[in-house]
Amino acid sequence: MPAIPSPPPADGTGDVETAAAAVTAAQRALHTARHDLAAAIHAARHAGQPVHRIAAHAGLDPVAVRNILAVPTAKSAGQNF
Repeated sequence: MPAIPSPPPADGTGDVETAAAAVTAAQRALHTARHDLAAAIHAARHAGQPVHRIAAHAGLDPVAVRNILAVPTAKSAGQNF
């Protein structure tokens, strides 16, 4: 027989804990998405795509693309994570 979940505390801390867990999950997802975007931008540039075209496809400003390209990837820096 499955356990019956206990009701959240009356002091509202259950809501705070739930919200904090959601924020942590969102931060992890954002970090992953930023990493994937940076990898895709580096790959596109390595394939010869011009910055303005990469920016247009990504919905970014060319300056933002150049800033992303200015940060070396872990692979190009010789780091293995």
